[in-house]
Amino acid sequence: MNATLRMARPPRSGPRPGCSTAARCALVSLLALAAPLAGAAPVVSKPMPAASATAPAPAAAAYQRGIEALAKGDRGAAEAAFREALKLDAAHVPSMLGMGELAFQASRVDDAGTWIGQAVKARPDNADAQASWGRFLGLKGRHAESEAALRRAAQLDARAFRPRIDLADLLVARGQLQPAAALYREALALNAGHAGARYGLGQTLLRLGDVNGAATELAQAARLAPGNPLPLVALARAELSRSKPDAALAEVDKALAIQPALIEALMLKGDVLDAKGQPDAALQAFAAAAQAAPKLGLPHMRAGMVEQQRGRIDAAVAAYQRAIAADPQQASALNNLAALAVERKQDLAQAEAWALKAVSLNPRAAQFHDTLGAVQRAQGKRPAAVKTLQTAAKLAPKDAAIRFHLGQALVEAGDKAQARKALQEALALSANFPGAEQARQLLTTL
Repeated sequence: MNATLRMARPPRSGPRPGCSTAARCALVSLLALAAPLAGAAPVVSKPMPAASATAPAPAAAAYQRGIEALAKGDRGAAEAAFREALKLDAAHVPSMLGMGELAFQASRVDDAGTWIGQAVKARPDNADAQASWGRFLGLKGRHAESEAALRRAAQLDARAFRPRIDLADLLVARGQLQPAAALYREALALNAGHAGARYGLGQTLLRLGDVNGAATELAQAARLAPGNPLPLVALARAELSRSKPDAALAEVDKALAIQPALIEALMLKGDVLDAKGQPDAALQAFAAAAQAAPKLGLPHMRAGMVEQQRGRIDAAVAAYQRAIAADPQQASALNNLAALAVERKQDLAQAEAWALKAVSLNPRAAQFHDTLGAVQRAQGKRPAAVKTLQTAAKLAPKDAAIRFHLGQALVEAGDKAQARKALQEALALSANFPGAEQARQLLTTL
């Protein structure tokens, strides 16, 4: 049996942006969430001017003292001042948001939400209150409500920069890339020198396939934030996407000079070196990534792919096994181990267990079903193989190789009519896929 199986390639996501907004971070600490709220609260984004010849109202003066205390890191004095302002004016929204910021800094997220909610209730027409409320709702996973509040904030203040950034980030997280790009551009029209907005726009353009536009924005982000490695990593990814591996390597090395153990940079360096035909150097980069993140399976997974590509199968198997030892949920490594076992005609029971787990982890991955079908064929489980490969073909209707494997399984199951149909469909999809000649030969026997 010639399975002609392909390696499963794990998704190579771009570098995750920093924790400047909720939608950008998959996992963040509570302390890191203080920054998003502060960005919209008057404490940071709209500090009240210091007292001048015109004496401020008593509540405003107390709030000003709170800002000054917070800037010095004296949270106790800041809280006392904000509370004094609220005694003088129970509906003083800036002080409510200041209390919310203090709660975030103390990791009391729900208390922060209570203060922000009070601010919105007191002044629903206050753009800062709506912006902070939108960010809080986003942190709580209430994305539809978050979007509504952020849009309200932007409508209330045509010059509001931060709500547009937060809304764009939220839309990116939901896959709405075109409107997100438009919002990043709106934000940049308000503040052209904001590195985060340039970075967000560049990442979004990269996902939209506008590689040149992405590279332009990311290069500007890197210039605006010279101490941050993430724009450099994203720029390196853009350079690799436009087939400039040398330029990509230069950018990723700049990122590693800033943060030598940055996993995303080390992984990308391995990918770039692999693309340049330097497998030994690529393996060194992946090894460094594995050392920096011992519980991450992906560096071992990529090392296994490099080894498999150059025919060092024992080394590939060992790398894939290290991947699942580090991360038992590493589905691509499980799939590739199963596929290699089929090719070697070894450990088919273990191969089936690996393939079944890969499918359970990602039931929408046609390639995983394809591998499971190959294992079942190798075991002589013909009806099960046909059913599994039919599922694979439904998930990837334009994949000629999977359709060919289905045809093989149907031949083995004795269903010549359906086998002929599957083989003809495979050749109609592609006349030169791996296995095409075998498909033609098999058709002559039916």
